[in-house]
Amino acid sequence: MAKTHTLQLLAAATALALTGVAQASNGQTTALGDLTPTTGNTSAPSNWRFAPGQTIGGVAGALDGVAKLSFTTNAGASYACSGSLLEGGMYVLTAAHCADDFKSMTVQFGWYNGTAAVTRSVAVGNATVHSGWNGDLDTGADIAILKLDSAVTTIKGYKLSTTNDVGKQHLMAGYGTTNVATSNTATNWNDRNYGHYAFNTFDIDSKTLNSLADPAYNADFYKYGVTYMVDFDDGSANRNTIGRIGAKVGQTWGNAGIANLADEGLIAGGDSGGGDFVWNGTEWLLSGVHSWGWGGNDACSYYGVTSPSTCDNAANNGSSYGDLSGSTAVFSHIAFINSVTAVPEPQTYALMALGLLAVAGAARRRQQC
Repeated sequence: MAKTHTLQLLAAATALALTGVAQASNGQTTALGDLTPTTGNTSAPSNWRFAPGQTIGGVAGALDGVAKLSFTTNAGASYACSGSLLEGGMYVLTAAHCADDFKSMTVQFGWYNGTAAVTRSVAVGNATVHSGWNGDLDTGADIAILKLDSAVTTIKGYKLSTTNDVGKQHLMAGYGTTNVATSNTATNWNDRNYGHYAFNTFDIDSKTLNSLADPAYNADFYKYGVTYMVDFDDGSANRNTIGRIGAKVGQTWGNAGIANLADEGLIAGGDSGGGDFVWNGTEWLLSGVHSWGWGGNDACSYYGVTSPSTCDNAANNGSSYGDLSGSTAVFSHIAFINSVTAVPEPQTYALMALGLLAVAGAARRRQQC
């Protein structure tokens, strides 16, 4: 467990699965009319799998760029996380807590039935962790960039969302643990040979919620970036955790679930670093990076919500109805991402070369004096 401003949040480095499947994004039901869900969040995890080349919202291979990360720490422990391939195929965006302490890392794409379509590795020196990351979750700094040993040229990387996407429906995906929302047992690796997907809505950003609802709120805690917060709804008022917290402080927050509740889900252990994708009318944009999940230690009790005082449907299941999760918002880290991944234009290389020549000339002159 990691502690953040008194909230008890689970950093899913053995991190995060989904309890649902597919449907429209941000109300784009017409644009996504060809998407037919095959399951719901109360059916077997085998029905939520995504496969290489699978079409979602009319986009073939929509989740082909979702990465499965397997790594060993310096202490010798083995963990699993997820990530998203960026445009150009050379970099993967993931959570900082998945990249701040590894000795070796394997990155796989198209993992299906225990076999990967593409495999790459990441050297220890090729992980760039956000400078604000200090191990605290929910600060907006839980984000990192991995440089692969060679570019992936057979899979299209994701473009980034540059807008605040609170209120939008999103597609989530990862290679984490699984369970159904109604089960009162922990998520597990019962379907580990596959990735899983679901949908939810970015209900609110964590800073906004906690500035009004948490007595321990500290504005400085959120200086590094934005964290999107979502809950796992089943259509009932009791499980609408963010809505109930908002009502206590006189705010209208969240909703009771997406239009097709059978498609709603939540991340779980092993999905950390995986992506949340919003639909822009033509393609899926990478909008969030999975950071934390909160279950068991009931959120309603923490925020003083009563009658009833519980929102959580199943205390032993960290991704059951009523639970919460948070994702680092990509739009608030565009400059950080570009600082690592941007490739200079040819003319920039020429200017850089001239600059180096000038520096070399100055050095020679100093030596001659």
